[in-house]
Amino acid sequence: MLARLDPRRLERIWFPLGEQTKEETRAEAERAGMQVARRPESQEACFLGGGDYREFLERHGLPAREGAVVDEQGATVGTHQGFWRFTPGQRRGLGVAAGRPAYAVRSDPRTNTVVIGPREALGRRSVTAAGNLFASITRGDAKLRYRSPALPADVEVTEDGFRLRFDEPAYGIANGQTAVVYEGDVVVGSGTIASSAR
Repeated sequence: MLARLDPRRLERIWFPLGEQTKEETRAEAERAGMQVARRPESQEACFLGGGDYREFLERHGLPAREGAVVDEQGATVGTHQGFWRFTPGQRRGLGVAAGRPAYAVRSDPRTNTVVIGPREALGRRSVTAAGNLFASITRGDAKLRYRSPALPADVEVTEDGFRLRFDEPAYGIANGQTAVVYEGDVVVGSGTIASSAR
């Protein structure tokens, strides 16, 4: 989450492993006899203590609760055990046979409903994020997910952050994710996605 760090603070921070590659760091941990040296990589949240976020939430009091899986027109096509088990763009584990590839488009916590649709339904042309721009720019590249490519976008300052308008639709966007804005390979802004629009 270094993207959220104000660049003015970087000169006062020391990153003891900052110049090492991942392989060099693992080798050093191996030499020190640390068990973590052989631990496989994971993209899950490290504080969960094993398993994924769904198991973590259940262990900490968010019980399964049956709800409807509906298509974009509102027709019920299946059931699920909790809206919080689904993220935008998720394709596996929907529990429905749609006849064509279907994706979780959004969920509604108030009604415990999950809406599914085709991939095109996931496309968003803009996002609004609460956060900071560290440079005055009107164009940049934005990353919205760890493994997704950076997307060219117009950048507009808002009252509590910025808005990105993409040249091409972005897919699988979820409120609460981080939007990171780059100028070349330099981070010039970061914020938490508050909303998105087609």
